[in-house]
Amino acid sequence: MKITRRPMLATILFGLLCGVVLIPVSMVVGYIVYWPTAFRLAIWTYLALYGFLLTRWGKVSPLSIVFPLLILFFFVFWGDSNSAFLLLTLGILSWVRSGVCFQRPLAKTFAAELAVCLGGGSLVAYFAPYSTVTWAMGIWMFFLVQSLYFVLVGDMDDEKQRLALDSFEQARRQAERLLSNEIQ
Repeated sequence: MKITRRPMLATILFGLLCGVVLIPVSMVVGYIVYWPTAFRLAIWTYLALYGFLLTRWGKVSPLSIVFPLLILFFFVFWGDSNSAFLLLTLGILSWVRSGVCFQRPLAKTFAAELAVCLGGGSLVAYFAPYSTVTWAMGIWMFFLVQSLYFVLVGDMDDEKQRLALDSFEQARRQAERLLSNEIQ
């Protein structure tokens, strides 16, 4: 029996971990830099770690996401608006996920990214987090919505899973096809 990756579950657990770790990370980094910069640095770190997870799932080189992450890292320290930074983060996440790691047909990925990124960002904005605890819950909620990307776009290894079926499963599917053709 093959063990397959479960990016949806891993995304949910990663979001939970990011939410739990946000409070201590922002407190420790907050002693070094001001809170907005500490918050943006934490968000950048989460995106970088998630991007490296995406490169592993997509089987692409981790070097391919360095440029988008460097662009976002520049904006961690430049600018005063957290809202603009978070909107840019959504764009970089979409670029890394659909443009680098999982290249699919444009219409399908654009619709999925629009639904998932703007949907998750809108939900977080709707609940208007005002403290570190509510931001931590918002980050987890955002990653819960991000896990839907893998449902909307479909399984990453459709071809590989069809090829990796064992002989019993292939025989069962062929028998089902034959029986369904005889019934009709």
